[in-house]
Amino acid sequence: MAVKETESIKKVIYPQIEEAFKSTKVKKAYKDLLNQFMTQRSEELYDTLPCSRLICGEEEMDKLFTVLNIKKEDVTNAILATYYGPMSNFNPRAAKHEFTVLCLSVLRYFVLKKDKQMAELTMLYLSFSGKFYPSIHYRSYPVTVPVRYVMEYVVNNNLSQKYDLASYGSVIGAIKSVGTTWMTSYNNRFKNYSDEDIVYLIQQLHSRIGSFMINIAEEYYKVYEEKDVYMNYTSDSLDPDNYHLADSDSLKAQRYAEAAVNYITTYGVNYKICEACSDSNITPNEVRAVIESIINRRENILEIKELISLMIVTYFAQTKNREKNVSDIGFISYSIIAKPNAKQKELVRQKEIIENWLSESGTAYLRRRSRDATRNSYEKAVKLYFALSIHNANR
Repeated sequence: MAVKETESIKKVIYPQIEEAFKSTKVKKAYKDLLNQFMTQRSEELYDTLPCSRLICGEEEMDKLFTVLNIKKEDVTNAILATYYGPMSNFNPRAAKHEFTVLCLSVLRYFVLKKDKQMAELTMLYLSFSGKFYPSIHYRSYPVTVPVRYVMEYVVNNNLSQKYDLASYGSVIGAIKSVGTTWMTSYNNRFKNYSDEDIVYLIQQLHSRIGSFMINIAEEYYKVYEEKDVYMNYTSDSLDPDNYHLADSDSLKAQRYAEAAVNYITTYGVNYKICEACSDSNITPNEVRAVIESIINRRENILEIKELISLMIVTYFAQTKNREKNVSDIGFISYSIIAKPNAKQKELVRQKEIIENWLSESGTAYLRRRSRDATRNSYEKAVKLYFALSIHNANR
């Protein structure tokens, strides 16, 4: 028997979302909610290893209803009116979860508006909410969280670059890659948005994050259970009383990134670095104004962490120096020279972040960016400022 097609969520809930975002106050409150959600979990999200539990309970998720001024019972009733609402054992169960349905509908709003930045942030908000990454992680490691030094070994030795975690160097980078592919692949589902489309979108996101987690978990348990094989590496020891592990690229990158973020956010703008970043198209004072506009905006903290991590990881990936070190002059040189593979997604993302910051800076850049040489000088100045800050923070 064919399933009766319904559009309950699209007809009842989505118009409320459109109405909510007509308010500038609601838009700001929603952005603040995302920033708070990500900032509170930044240590776990920017970890190079998927070891920690990520907590996201109903109380946390109910904040979305408050911000949008949408009643949870309205979403409950809309779900009951779908073709699957009356089915008691329907899968995916997340399709009956009010927050998941509402958040997915918010994501649709930004997808249709072609607001890439807010669509990505909302996708990450959904991906790290209770029914996705947190519950999938728990099911992958049900007894206890992964042992960190074993997971470190797995990421650095058993995962090739085809794995998103190995390629992007952080949990949030990997999930962003998974989620972006999901959004792009099912763009028509977002446009049509029948209740069947909603079920399919939820199922696919859950499945893709699940595959990401399961692939790593399989490698993890293989190494964990075969310690005799692992012990063949003379530089490593699993003896609890005499444990040591070679300083891995992933942990080193994480340590460098944390030091740089602390340096930039704690000490403010360094005018000497601004002078080093200036040229005939941008003065030291103009560099300072741009950097101040970036680091003084609280909502930029996640992108600051992302840019720093990307700069370090891409340098590590190409350097032939076995002692990978951002205090080396080679790191600064690599960060600002033109790249032959400029279409590499990590490099594209770095450029995108800097361009967004400059466009929002409210500085002289906005009236001078039409000239290519000037625009390039501004972008290079920001990149060099961050490279020198990373360098200084880790000397």
